Amino acid sequence: MTTTEDTSTMSAECAVAHQPGYAYLHRECRQTKDVPLPGGGGLLLVPRCNCPHHRYSSPG
Repeated sequence: MTTTEDTSTMSAECAVAHQPGYAYLHRECRQTKDVPLPGGGGLLLVPRCNCPHHRYSSPG
């Protein structure tokens, strides 16, 4: 990888999409909003992907 971008909080698809030749995988990302843990008092079961490729208009 030629970039030092931290991919640890991205979806698997977006993390791989940062590799040369795999940019198309950004379209496959399904982590576009937070999924709360039922009864978790605000804890997240799955956080949304924080890839800069996604343009979120508002949180969640």
